[in-house]
Amino acid sequence: MGRSPVHRTSRNASTRESRNAATLRGICTDTVTSAVLGHLGLNFVIDVGAAGLLGLALAWMIWKKASWSAYFIAVAVIGVIDNAFLFTQVVPGYIELNAGSIGGPVIWAIACIVTPFGLPPLSTSVPSAQPVTAR
Repeated sequence: MGRSPVHRTSRNASTRESRNAATLRGICTDTVTSAVLGHLGLNFVIDVGAAGLLGLALAWMIWKKASWSAYFIAVAVIGVIDNAFLFTQVVPGYIELNAGSIGGPVIWAIACIVTPFGLPPLSTSVPSAQPVTAR
């Protein structure tokens, strides 16, 4: 003979509760959702890596070439990246607010303020040529 309906109901209810608890813990039970989240995570890692390489390239251009163009690109692009992370991940509480999560935007702000002091003047005026007079 089979189980009584009471047992099936309690078993189904406990399975449903464990699925809900697993979903609340962040574990996906759906394979498509799991695959999408996995690829989203991979995309995030690649984007962060590319932003890091861009930051290194711009820092090299500022250091070796004293490039104002690299400075302005770094201020704009790295600023958007750091502040997007701060306001979309840290402020809503998805990532804990601590020294590690706030460090990037703070270092970016300090670099924006300090770097121009080490660069050559932005406007380099070429001295006008004096006419040569014959004697």
